[in-house]
Amino acid sequence: MEVQILSIDYKKRAKRPSELAFEVNELLDSLKNTKRQRYTFWKNVVGEKIAEIAVPSYKKNGVLIVKVRDSVWRFELTRRKDELLQSVNVTLPENKKLKDIIFK
Repeated sequence: MEVQILSIDYKKRAKRPSELAFEVNELLDSLKNTKRQRYTFWKNVVGEKIAEIAVPSYKKNGVLIVKVRDSVWRFELTRRKDELLQSVNVTLPENKKLKDIIFK
């Protein structure tokens, strides 16, 4: 009885790095778009300029965590936190109101 060994040429089956990078970038873009859609209220409340500088990261227990580009903007947004919080809560339904915003 003769045993036949099958071999797979992984080099032929492997994706080229450029194809893999393209797929990974597409996946990351779709995740970013999903995140942006979740926080559409943010851009409407703060405006386009601030929305580019400060992006909501996540919400936990009624506290919105916002990533800010640099410390100068973080300071300015922290000073305007009460105004922003009030504006955001006006646009949100009662069960989704925020207690606080933390700029990081």
